[in-house]
Amino acid sequence: MTAFRCTAKLLKAMKATPVADPAPADNRLGEWTANLIRASHIQLVLAVSEPTRLGVVIDAAPYKLIPERFGHALFKALLHLEIPADMAAAEAESMRDVQLASSNSRSVLATLNQFAFHIESDLWHGQAASARELTERLSEVVVIKPKHIGFPADRVREAFGLPPIDHRRRLAAYLPPGMLLQ
Repeated sequence: MTAFRCTAKLLKAMKATPVADPAPADNRLGEWTANLIRASHIQLVLAVSEPTRLGVVIDAAPYKLIPERFGHALFKALLHLEIPADMAAAEAESMRDVQLASSNSRSVLATLNQFAFHIESDLWHGQAASARELTERLSEVVVIKPKHIGFPADRVREAFGLPPIDHRRRLAAYLPPGMLLQ
């Protein structure tokens, strides 16, 4: 069980009442904080893991099913980061029983704002066309603060006891054919 912390805007959209004191997280990726964002005339929910700053994006509607749909999106995001399927499934399963709570960390809210900017930019420039693609792109964004985070993908793999991703290889997938990294 873990807390799925939501901004007031998201709690209102979900018509949910937050618990006052959620139980401590018992999963690898800890508590999550989510916000409702509007970008390019679409509504999305962006959730960020507190300790790793991994961002996961899902379509906002239907609001009642956000926690359930989030677990599925998290599973796919973990597979994208090359987390073994059994470990990814266990983490996604731990999100099945979440407690909705109010957001409480200005640091995580700052990361949500940073990621919301990246989402708007990616949609505007046609670099992503789905929530899944936005999630994959966010895993490669460098988190400015807190400084120890760096690449969220590396912090997630660390939480699962795995080595970091070769970012040069990942970056090559985004470059035009024939362009080489020095």
